[in-house]
Amino acid sequence: MATKAKKKVKKKKGSLLMITVSFAIFLLLSVIGGYFSLLYAGDRMIEENEQKLKDLKAEPTVIYDKNGDELTSLIREKNREYKSISEMPKILTNAFLAVEDRRFYDHKGVDMVRIGGAIVNDIKKGSLAEGGSTITQQLARNVFLTLDQTFWRKTKEMSIAIGLERKYSKDQILEMYLNRVYLGKGEFGVEDASLYYFGKSVSDSNFTVAEAAMLAAIPKAPTTYNPFNNPEKAKLRRDTVIRLMAEQGIITEEQKNEAQAEPLPTEPSEVPGSSGLKKGYRAYFDHLVDEAEETYGVSEEELYRGGWSVYTTFDPKIQDAMVKEYDNPKNFPKDGTERSVESSMIVVDAKNGGIAGMMGGRNYAVKGFNLATDMKRQPGSSFKPIAVYGPAIDIDSKKWGPNSSLSNKKQSFNGYEPRNYNNKYSETVSMNRALIDSLNVPVVWLLNEIKVPTALKYLEKFGIDMEPEDRNLAIALGGLSKGTSPLKMAQAYTAFVNGGVVSEAHTITKIENKSVGILREYEVKQTEVLKPQTAWTVHTMLERAVQEGTGKAARISGRHVAGKTGTTQSTIGDSSVNKDAWFVGYTPEYVGAVWMGFDKEDKNHLMRQGSSLTAQMFAKVLAEGLKGVKSTDFVRPGGAVEEEPEEEATPPIQLEATMTMDNNNQLQVVLSWIGGEPDYTYDVYRVKENGERELIAANFKDTIYVDVLNSPVKYRYMVVPRNKEGQEQTPSPIVDINTKQLENLINDGQDHHEDGNNQGGMPEGNGNGDSGQLPPDNGNGNGNQTNGQPPGGQGNNGNHGNQGNPNNPSNPNNNGEAPPPDIGNPNGNQPGSGGIELPPPPEDGSQQPFPEGTNG
Repeated sequence: MATKAKKKVKKKKGSLLMITVSFAIFLLLSVIGGYFSLLYAGDRMIEENEQKLKDLKAEPTVIYDKNGDELTSLIREKNREYKSISEMPKILTNAFLAVEDRRFYDHKGVDMVRIGGAIVNDIKKGSLAEGGSTITQQLARNVFLTLDQTFWRKTKEMSIAIGLERKYSKDQILEMYLNRVYLGKGEFGVEDASLYYFGKSVSDSNFTVAEAAMLAAIPKAPTTYNPFNNPEKAKLRRDTVIRLMAEQGIITEEQKNEAQAEPLPTEPSEVPGSSGLKKGYRAYFDHLVDEAEETYGVSEEELYRGGWSVYTTFDPKIQDAMVKEYDNPKNFPKDGTERSVESSMIVVDAKNGGIAGMMGGRNYAVKGFNLATDMKRQPGSSFKPIAVYGPAIDIDSKKWGPNSSLSNKKQSFNGYEPRNYNNKYSETVSMNRALIDSLNVPVVWLLNEIKVPTALKYLEKFGIDMEPEDRNLAIALGGLSKGTSPLKMAQAYTAFVNGGVVSEAHTITKIENKSVGILREYEVKQTEVLKPQTAWTVHTMLERAVQEGTGKAARISGRHVAGKTGTTQSTIGDSSVNKDAWFVGYTPEYVGAVWMGFDKEDKNHLMRQGSSLTAQMFAKVLAEGLKGVKSTDFVRPGGAVEEEPEEEATPPIQLEATMTMDNNNQLQVVLSWIGGEPDYTYDVYRVKENGERELIAANFKDTIYVDVLNSPVKYRYMVVPRNKEGQEQTPSPIVDINTKQLENLINDGQDHHEDGNNQGGMPEGNGNGDSGQLPPDNGNGNGNQTNGQPPGGQGNNGNHGNQGNPNNPSNPNNNGEAPPPDIGNPNGNQPGSGGIELPPPPEDGSQQPFPEGTNG
């Protein structure tokens, strides 16, 4: 029995050995077969596409506007410069080898050490990074393969690389790579890139170590590391390449120090690589390129390599209107001594969120900081509809609506005391009137009723990024610790014209490359934020805000417009200085957001105008951009009903008379008033010292009038309203001239130029901030006592403490807005005023914290 058992064990071991040997042979044959398959596949792909190695030109990438017309193409028009390796300096080739492929002359196309390390990193990160590729693999990828990042693509890349190494010499491969590598800004190859960045050939005797390292630094991330996009990051990367060159003995320590001290180029020597891109289109184009990579995985490099068709939401009529108005300095507050007031604007399709146009700044630089999309500033009262009024109505439409009574009493919310712009209060005010006149106390009171966490949940759905420090009542007035962007505000306002649905802002509708069989289309991303009834209710109030409230300057003749102004008051200078001015509004076709302000404030850079100019900019751009488009009305969502506003007592006329000077130092008095009814006309009177009245304007339709003085006589003024039947109504009080604004101009503005505007105007909702106590973080307030003064009133900034800390209890939070006069004519020329450019009307002013470092 024992002998038989031993035989069985022996037989079993023999079987296992046979299986093992068979598997090993099979595995070996598979590896050998796989290797030869790889060689065959690589050789076949090279043979079929060898012309691509010889031809450095490709079909252009073409970008189309919303009408299907070509916006621009991305292939350089000039002939590209092919440079043989014998003409390239050794320092250049060594710089690329040092950072891209140190063992280039030792491997056979694939560096297994680098590949193994890259695979480990991919597994750790859960991604398919392109790390580990040799220069030969990069050439294979750039010439022969599509953009899909898969392990199968990596396999093909390796097989082509091995094939290239069998067919070409190392120097030939390196030469092809250096003439093919993408180096940012539409530049392919070291010669073209050197001419673009440095204005010299790579074979120039003055070509430096630092320049060689700069070119070698770019391929890792061409958008990030080219010196014109991100100088700081580019220098850091360049200096790293220089350090590697020193460590590998390519250069001496002395050469390293000298090269790292060499400055980067600051401006291109040639026109950037896009064909036919018109002036003022660059911010949109740059945003589109970023979106192509972030949303569709198509990099800037791949776009510039050609062959793509990109279909966009771009409306050339809207963009051209923006460019025209942004070229006119009269549309902006006056300059500071060294810098102009900055501004940005974005317009999106009201229904689908497609971005029709954008201005990233008045002097937007290529690949620069985009003030329309990347900037964060406090939105002021333009935040009220999305932070408070919309959420309140949405959670309980039976309790809250346009006719609901809101508290308008001067009061404290656990230490936080918002003030109305006119320092006038009442027991209650309707929600409708509170929004139209942009009163502060009612909206803070309402937020206190519905609670801050409720507002924050809605704001998240609106797409507004909030910070932990924003958990307070100051958000009712747009008092955010970091702020938000015009893009986010325009996107949020799509809800009011689109039945409560927010549409994601985007530029690309479809991107395809027929030669490689790639087609990717935009997937609509919409979020239902408000009930359709809520959206319509808020919309009706916003439409009235433009018809008769703070947004009158945004009216467009023959078109329906709705929207909201917003300003924030500066913490520098007197109380007439504004930090930010906003208007966010819409027509049935488009939603637009406009911002103005200095990027950084100091005593020589203060903005004394507010959101009248942003509202006017909106009106001018949309009026021009929609020429030829049939005017339509807003469409009420199915099932939504319109709540008729209750009869309200006619607000009394409140008149302000402010003395200032025009561009020619001519004294003038700017008269502005609020109150009355939308259909009133006005008789304007001078009142002499003996009480005699002198009529200077009759049946005047607007609510701002400029009285040019030919003598230093100090008149008083009054306004008498007339109803549509021509009957006199209750006149305004007789008021004295306020000379504070003139004093400010004399003291602060001697070194400034006016740009054709009467920048003096009158104060825009002056505010007064007193240091207060910080309340508990329970949603009841930010804890700074603030107050707004009536138009023209004096105001002193309180103790603002450390602006760099948004939690500092000294930072005030207030946003007071006074309705601006009805300018009516967006071009600003007042009939009967001798062609004088109108100053901005007095309207919304605010006082809020603005931490340092959050400027755009």
